Amino acid sequence: MPLCWAFCSVILSLALTVPDGAVLAQQADDRPSFARSSLQLDRGDGVFLTFDIELAVTPSEHQFGLMHLEVLPVGSGMLFIFPQSRQRNFWMKNTLIPLDMLFFDEAGRLVSFIPNVPPETLTSRKSQRPARYVLELNAGTMQRLGIGMGARLVLPVGSSG
Repeated sequence: MPLCWAFCSVILSLALTVPDGAVLAQQADDRPSFARSSLQLDRGDGVFLTFDIELAVTPSEHQFGLMHLEVLPVGSGMLFIFPQSRQRNFWMKNTLIPLDMLFFDEAGRLVSFIPNVPPETLTSRKSQRPARYVLELNAGTMQRLGIGMGARLVLPVGSSG
């Protein structure tokens, strides 16, 4: 009997292990209650932009992200906060809206970005350099607001509500 429990435990742990940025199957009504915050982004040219964001801090929040949302209001997004910098990869399974993905290092400097990521794909989207923060915005936001490689997050980002 102990061998059976050990085997089942290993199988269960393998089934629950997903790559960084991957999403577990969850229903829209299981959406976590994300903390909200206001985020400032310095474009790098003296222009500061403000976004209303949800914070994804825990592994389960990272896994759920913006899945099942049909609309992301203009001027809003999601900031994924990780405990340390490393190469990040995401996919768009169950994400219904196209996004711009911005990858920032521990100092908040933009180190990589992927504009106009199509929805509902399993293609892995990876940062080119290690990142601690990932900001997801509506597709086209980077171009519309002139966000480029000189951009940086104004840290620390706090949560509210």
